[in-house]
Amino acid sequence: MNHSIKKVFQHYLSQLEAIVAKVPPETFASSLADDMFNLEMNAKIAANFILRGYCPLIKREVVSFIREESGKAAVQAQITETISYLKGLPEAQQPDATRRLRDKAGFSEVDLSEPEFIYHYIIPNFLFHVSMVYAIARANGVKLSKGDYDGFHSYPTGFTFV
Repeated sequence: MNHSIKKVFQHYLSQLEAIVAKVPPETFASSLADDMFNLEMNAKIAANFILRGYCPLIKREVVSFIREESGKAAVQAQITETISYLKGLPEAQQPDATRRLRDKAGFSEVDLSEPEFIYHYIIPNFLFHVSMVYAIARANGVKLSKGDYDGFHSYPTGFTFV
């Protein structure tokens, strides 16, 4: 079975793009707690994780489109540029368990086989930061559903679980 890592990354970057589009500009400075990254930084980190993972898989230098500027427009530009860049890259082969990839995780150095790097480090970290964007947006009253997050779920307008 051949699963395209690139297609998974493209799909969830598009979901992040759609979520960010619904967030009012003033919400980008909000966070869940005083000692946590705000929505803007979580969105920037999430988009950046995609290329931190994909570029090494195809033996390319990691690039980043994080902007010094802040605000919704900077986040949207970064996501758009990341999507565009990823689209132009070749398909990655199945991760090679004999090849090691390295990255910095906070104050730790990560040294993992390609499959572990992608499936145990890059994807969970990307999804963590997207989840933070979603949680911060929802905590600030942005109307989002699980369908906005995954692109599959659908609920009628006004539906609630409680």
